[in-house]
Amino acid sequence: MPALLPGATNSDFHANAGMSGTKLGPVTKNDKTMVARQGYEALMRGDDHIVGGDPATQQIVVDNRAFSEPVKAAQAEWTRPR
Repeated sequence: MPALLPGATNSDFHANAGMSGTKLGPVTKNDKTMVARQGYEALMRGDDHIVGGDPATQQIVVDNRAFSEPVKAAQAEWTRPR
């Protein structure tokens, strides 16, 4: 089953999840149409997964591979209410 890994996307997700009051809430997010198009194109190519979003979002995934689990866990502060 293919997976779309969208990162922060400009949709109603964060508001519906109660995340508007987090550090992630006000940051600029990827365009939902672009992310959906990237997901569709990856599905049509037969890719098993795709990181949707702009190059900066895609680079975060690459960078995270070098971080230890405790460092990645500390990044969860972005999703906690202020």
